[in-house]
Amino acid sequence: MTHPLLARLRDAARQNAVPAVVLQALTLALLVAYYRWAPAHELLDRLLRLKLAWGVVYSFLAGALFAGLLPRLVLRWMGRDTGRLPVELAFAVAFWGWRSVEVDLMYRLQAHWFGAAADWPTVLCKTAFDQLVYSPLWAVPEIALAFEWKDAGFSWRAARAHLDRAFFAERLPAAVVGNAMVWLPAVIAIYFLPTALQLPVSNLVGSFWVLLMIVLLKRKD
Repeated sequence: MTHPLLARLRDAARQNAVPAVVLQALTLALLVAYYRWAPAHELLDRLLRLKLAWGVVYSFLAGALFAGLLPRLVLRWMGRDTGRLPVELAFAVAFWGWRSVEVDLMYRLQAHWFGAAADWPTVLCKTAFDQLVYSPLWAVPEIALAFEWKDAGFSWRAARAHLDRAFFAERLPAAVVGNAMVWLPAVIAIYFLPTALQLPVSNLVGSFWVLLMIVLLKRKD
């Protein structure tokens, strides 16, 4: 008999393997295009200047759009989201907008700690902190708890009842592994980009990643 955690990981890998590879290939293509293809460099450089000009407003709006609004509408279109659309959209826009601001701050802090050079030692230091510290110890648990709170009708008392053995032994570990499936290859490419361009590119990856997280964190009835 297959362990529930292994079953969740197997199902997630089977459902998302091809989209993950495509998205990671897109991230790599954006990296190569930025440094090797003048039209793409110019386009991404405009995005970089927009990010610098709008600052935290850009961070919030980009996260709200790419990780909040678009994935929620796709899930609704696929019939995977049967909740109250106005409530779901309000939560998604507010939460993922805040998450984007938080990620932007993390990128800027890493540039301060490790430098902004696009070389392998710097990129490996940032990737290690991202995937071994920030993501498993803060980002993924934060997202998991937020989804539990939302699914419990925004009641912390009701949400605590769902923080059971299955949450810590199955859903949360599956989410951590699912996070690494998408982000470990992608962040290496992202950290080779200029600091101000890292968030815009990561938001593209985030659209798929949110879909994956929703699948992994969904409780079985």
